[in-house]
Order: sequence, then structure tokens, then C-alpha cells
Amino acid sequence: MWKDPIVEEIHKIREEIARQYDYNLNRIIDHLRKKEMEHADRIIYKKEMIVSRTSSR
Repeated sequence: MWKDPIVEEIHKIREEIARQYDYNLNRIIDHLRKKEMEHADRIIYKKEMIVSRTSSR
């Protein structure tokens, strides 16, 4: 079976993050929310996507 190297890398990173936070979902979510705040300029929310699609027509 063929393995996608990008998917493999994502799985590896996901496992590293989970291990770093002792597989504690609350700690993982806190970490991800902090990352979201650090990179808020990179996040596109669904509502913004709908507005930008309709305004570009």
C-alpha cells in the first residue's frame, strides 16, 4: 500500500504533540488554542469564506 509522505508527517507531528502533553486532551486543546492565537492572521473562518465568495461575484 502506498503511503503519502505528507500524511505520514502529519501523523508524526500529531503523535509528538500528544506525547508532549501526556495524551491529555484538555492540555492538547489548550496548546492548539494558544497556537491559533499566535497565528490568528492565518485562520480563515467559514463565515469569512462565505462572505468573500459572495462578494467576489
